[in-house]
Amino acid sequence: MRAAVLFNYKEPLKIEEVEIEDPKENEVMVQVVATGLCHSDVNVFVGATPVPPPVVAGHEIAGIVKKVGSGVTRVKPGDRVISAFIHPCGKCRNCISGHENLCETFSSVRLKGTMFDGTTRLRLKNGTAVRTFLGGGFAEYAIVHENALTVVPQDMDLQKVAVLGCAGITGYGAVDSAKIEPGETVAVVGVGGVGLSIIQLLKASGAGRIIALGTKKWKLEKAMELGATDIINTKETDPIKALKDITGGGPDVVIEAGGTQETVQMAIESVRIGGRVVLVGLPPVSAQIPLRIAVIVRNGITIIGNYGGRPRIDMPRLLQLVRSGKYDPSKLVTGKYRLEEINEAVKLLEQGEAIRSLIIP
Repeated sequence: MRAAVLFNYKEPLKIEEVEIEDPKENEVMVQVVATGLCHSDVNVFVGATPVPPPVVAGHEIAGIVKKVGSGVTRVKPGDRVISAFIHPCGKCRNCISGHENLCETFSSVRLKGTMFDGTTRLRLKNGTAVRTFLGGGFAEYAIVHENALTVVPQDMDLQKVAVLGCAGITGYGAVDSAKIEPGETVAVVGVGGVGLSIIQLLKASGAGRIIALGTKKWKLEKAMELGATDIINTKETDPIKALKDITGGGPDVVIEAGGTQETVQMAIESVRIGGRVVLVGLPPVSAQIPLRIAVIVRNGITIIGNYGGRPRIDMPRLLQLVRSGKYDPSKLVTGKYRLEEINEAVKLLEQGEAIRSLIIP
């Protein structure tokens, strides 16, 4: 099969013929219809998320089940599916206690780029093992754990729902963990795929004022279209002062989806006394920020880290929100590219000129 392989950090991807093995126990081979391109993939390409190359990234996968390994019960060949970027084992303590988004088994191999058994299913023609990042969807086929998959109804367009695999389920998990009360004021820092998903889901959850913060005028306009009541261009004004001024002291909740040290600092500094900060964006693994501990303590600020939603529980709910029209993932897609055009899509994302691009094998 063809796959977009990263051989060295900060170099263009190369389209290679790659051999793929049959799925093993609890694994599924998916014929890829479309895969969303996310900033987390770019972090791999530049080495900020250091999965060892050669590696195939791509984790917002929509496709059709081609083969199943032994023990698979959740899907069958021919099923139309989407894959979450989280692959729960279903057996560890977190999985069985209802926190499968924090699966300990998956966490142990996530940055290694292997399956649960520590091996890979892809090989170059010369026999070199090829790793995958959260599924390896920038290819014609991908091998994923069955618990990452959700069957898509026949009347839903697979390309439309592909971005649910990360942007959607991350947004859902962020809003869920924030415990939004009706009428609360919420600021969303970052208006990429995740931020725009959060805005739609906040509107569906009954949030009151929704304030979007970003640096691109056209993305902020998109945020208004999707449910934001106010926008702040952080290049044109002091965002912390602006937030405090228009809310009378700060939002009840700030959800950080930008994934930079600066935006995390902004979120913590701008929330109201007694407020909650939900950190969703993923900066490089080495990123750190200084914290004014006394302010956090005296102001009773709650800081919540959230890593997505629960694939087997929350993805079906997301599909229902899509069906009801309360969440439209197609609004996030700004372009579609063939596998051979993936480097062009990566460049646009790095320049901030794309929200989500679909890569079509």
